[in-house]
Amino acid sequence: MTVGQGRYWRIALSRKRDAALFSVGGLPDDLEELETFKLEVPLRRWNAVIKYAEADRKLLGGILLDLAPAKEQVARVVACDRLLADLQRVLRDASVSLVEAGVLVIAPPDGETKEES
Repeated sequence: MTVGQGRYWRIALSRKRDAALFSVGGLPDDLEELETFKLEVPLRRWNAVIKYAEADRKLLGGILLDLAPAKEQVARVVACDRLLADLQRVLRDASVSLVEAGVLVIAPPDGETKEES
């Protein structure tokens, strides 16, 4: 099931519904060697990917290095502004789709509680 798709990125839910499968396609000629880049992100790591995709390119690269089979391509993927901007947008869209599908749950981090008035 595809949960997010952009100009370059496509994110699909794994058959077990425990991971998101990232793939890249439709790249311009100067980036065509990245067409083989694929990534599987366990949903338990989703929060970190979302957090750092918007905040810190280097930390996102570190998380992707842990998860990507083609580690030599991660630096190029994260360094490309066009790919990063499209990834950020597709991640937001995929997050909404995953919540709507009941696969992700939005909840406060452990230890945080609502203060009584």
